[in-house]
Amino acid sequence: MRRVIFAIVLVMGLCALSHGLEKRVISLGMLEKLNSTEESFAEEWQKSFAPNNELLEVRVKFYPNLNALQMALNAGEINHIVLPEASAEYLMNQNPEYESVLVLHSHGMGLAFGFSVDKVELCQKFSEAVTAMRNDWTLSALEGMYIASPGRSEPKPVEFAKFEGAATIRAAVTGDLPPVDFMASDGTPAGFSTAVLAEIGKRLGVNIEILNIDSSARSSALASGRADVVFWYEVVKGAKNQPDIPEGVIVSETYYDWEKFIHLRKKLDKGSSWGWNVFSSDFLDFYFHN
Repeated sequence: MRRVIFAIVLVMGLCALSHGLEKRVISLGMLEKLNSTEESFAEEWQKSFAPNNELLEVRVKFYPNLNALQMALNAGEINHIVLPEASAEYLMNQNPEYESVLVLHSHGMGLAFGFSVDKVELCQKFSEAVTAMRNDWTLSALEGMYIASPGRSEPKPVEFAKFEGAATIRAAVTGDLPPVDFMASDGTPAGFSTAVLAEIGKRLGVNIEILNIDSSARSSALASGRADVVFWYEVVKGAKNQPDIPEGVIVSETYYDWEKFIHLRKKLDKGSSWGWNVFSSDFLDFYFHN
């Protein structure tokens, strides 16, 4: 009888050990990078951010807009949404069923205006305007007004100056990175993106016409001539390979920088939260709902 009990305990122990050593796969949802594949971006992301543990595999899924990204999380297609800090905080303030599970530090991230390669002069003018706005604290003031407390209230649309007889620049915005690139509930562009564009239009003495697109359509909007400028491309400062900037696109000086990516996931049940458990047998459990 003792031998039978010992055999059962041994089998159970081996099963538990085997389960503990199973490879864990975590699926991360992100807005589409326009100069990378899901596979290559996942490989680089794992090298840069994932813990040094061969039992964890990172997979990345790209989505064309923020709405599709949230739907994928709600449907369980992905474990986490990964966004810049301000956008993650905005979603948490707007959606109490979301919680942060990881904060990843990444120095040298920024957003810049994008142009087709034949718009070098326009790109230079935008860069000069951005530099001037940074030097006179205009960018800092706009960031304080529209980004410092994301999601607490909806910002109002910004009025654009009109210049009789001046050139018109068509600027594409996405609304997929609130509160930086923000779209009101009625589909009207508002907040930081419109405030920055309005200020640049005033400084350059040009009229700004807003065009709404998905973030996945940024480069096609430039290539087709629908847009003269796209409000944002993600820039990795100092990097030779830019995952979000494809060939044929040039970018201005960055107008917004950040140092943290935040992973969001759905809470287990409404109103619940999670905490650090020092008795956890496997730290990888903190990535998941286990």
